[in-house]
Amino acid sequence: MSIMIETISANRYAPKGSESVNMFSNGFEGGSGLTLGQLSIAVSLRAAAVCESQSVTKMNMMASGSANLEKASQHMENIANDNVTNWNAVKTFLTTELGISADDLPAAVDTYSKRLQAIDAIKVKIDQLTQTQQTSMIDLQTLVNRRDTAYSTSSNMVRALGTSMSKGAANLL
Repeated sequence: MSIMIETISANRYAPKGSESVNMFSNGFEGGSGLTLGQLSIAVSLRAAAVCESQSVTKMNMMASGSANLEKASQHMENIANDNVTNWNAVKTFLTTELGISADDLPAAVDTYSKRLQAIDAIKVKIDQLTQTQQTSMIDLQTLVNRRDTAYSTSSNMVRALGTSMSKGAANLL
């Protein structure tokens, strides 16, 4: 008995289009390992699992981005309404969490023009974050579609194998 190694490209289903799956089977020389149908199902399920994993990561990133957008909007509203009690804490959040350059923010928000300067800097960052969120949503939808295709392919393959086995058994009777 030897271990046979089969490699099947998963390009049709893999999220990055270049993955392959190594399938190991215990079979005799000459080939009683996994069938092509079994390998196809395994590749489809592996691709679905990869898409699922990447989808979870993408959703976590989007949740974090949404929380930052909400905080930034709240800070912008407070600045506009002149309700900022601790500008240094807000400024620290804007620079460290959102990545706004400290040079773009005023030292204080004690005048109308300084509040406008801070609001403009936040608006620019909110626009960037919104665009990133939209791109992430498209990426997530693509991953979900690929996952669904992979599950559908494996399901169809199982159905086809079952039908074929039923027909084969009926022919024997």
